Amino acid sequence: MANNERPFHCPTLFESFVATCALWPRGRAWPVSDGTTPTSFWSWIAGVAGIPASWPTGFVQAGYSAAIALVRNFVETRLCALRQEFWCQTQSETYDQWMIEYGLPDACDPFPDLCTKVAAIGGTRCEYYQEIASRAGWSIRCSALDLDCGAVMGCSQMGCDEMGGLEGSAYLLIEVDLDESPAYVVQIDNPPYMGNFQMGFSFACEPDITPLKCILDRVVHAHMVIQYDLIGGQPIPPVDDGLAYLIDTDGAFVVDTDNSNIMVEAT
Repeated sequence: MANNERPFHCPTLFESFVATCALWPRGRAWPVSDGTTPTSFWSWIAGVAGIPASWPTGFVQAGYSAAIALVRNFVETRLCALRQEFWCQTQSETYDQWMIEYGLPDACDPFPDLCTKVAAIGGTRCEYYQEIASRAGWSIRCSALDLDCGAVMGCSQMGCDEMGGLEGSAYLLIEVDLDESPAYVVQIDNPPYMGNFQMGFSFACEPDITPLKCILDRVVHAHMVIQYDLIGGQPIPPVDDGLAYLIDTDGAFVVDTDNSNIMVEAT
């Protein structure tokens, strides 16, 4: 019989066989349920080769019970294996279903590891968002902006309301310190395209914090309106090699080699 003192004990084939024999009625017509015949049969059948010439008393019933026990033990073994699939640390056969259930893989997910995501509790405080961002290599500070809807009587000004505005929404201000963010890739000033250069404009694109936005979108509640303020992250100027560079409309470098002649180099 199965040992009930051990939790989550999975029965062996012999234990399933003995338990099946115990289900038969009691009495002389059912020797298989006497408690001793199953053990005798188990020892006897192990040494039988081919079809036995004769069957001891009760062994036909025992053989029939053994056939049932084979199916029973298979079911019991699978049920024991299924129990392991209820916990992330022990699952193995249902891994793909776990991944679908928790939306993985996801390049933006702050918890790319399955079991880490299962154990994650989440939060709604700025400290939690800072921890999530820091884990991904971003240095941020955040604060909540409470924008009250309406105005004090006699203190409001007509004509200043904006149609379609977000007055009254829950705002979250995220300050991103790009210089302290290892995940940020500094932009490099590119040579300007002819006809598109304006004085005072940077040659580089605006800082790209798309990976950070992608991560925070997974943890910040959807009703929050997020405003990002960037600190630092100045682009790296191009190398000064004494030449004046422009890029023509065909993508070729236009190089002034001696301040008088223009030579075109293919890029």
